[in-house]
Amino acid sequence: MNQITQFLISHGGLILFAIALSEMFGLPTPVEPWLVGAGALAASGKFDLVAGISWAAVGCVVADAIWFFLGHRGKARVLRVFPHLQTVQVKLQRATLAKTVVHGTRMLTLSKCLPFGQFIPMHAGAMEIGRLRFLLVDAFTSVAYVTVFAALGFAFHNQLEKVVALLRKLGTVSLVLFLVLAGGYVVYSFIKHRSKMSAAKRERKLCTT
Repeated sequence: MNQITQFLISHGGLILFAIALSEMFGLPTPVEPWLVGAGALAASGKFDLVAGISWAAVGCVVADAIWFFLGHRGKARVLRVFPHLQTVQVKLQRATLAKTVVHGTRMLTLSKCLPFGQFIPMHAGAMEIGRLRFLLVDAFTSVAYVTVFAALGFAFHNQLEKVVALLRKLGTVSLVLFLVLAGGYVVYSFIKHRSKMSAAKRERKLCTT
């Protein structure tokens, strides 16, 4: 943890921007310990907490915006790989503005807490969510996300090592949860695909007879 605090003192919020950007791109560089360290330094007056939160949030938004753009450009491929998104897109088009914002806030918050969460901004781009709406919601969730961890460091700066150890445990739990959910989704998609294929075969048999 001392190395993190030394880096923060030397490079300021720019290092938070780089770490947040790389994590949202899928690299194994968790930003949470850095945010906790920034909060702890701010409690002792050695770091500008507002600037650190701003830099980290901007890093998250920039990465998510790039994934959103890639999803929008390659929406045909994304929808081919994730066909259920077409149903979600129809539901969002029929929903009220408040419901779409709440749904987007919930999903973009999850994208920052789960491994491979960068797929969620990419899905939003493929579903042609409004760019301005996406950026506003993503900015809000990014600020809230980084503020929570910075506040933990600020409030518990005397128990910093314990907080970091807890974050590591939560990271392991979230990875296991993601793998379980991903495995369940793959099994569900396979069973659904097999049932559709079976129904299509039965229809062809009836047509031939």
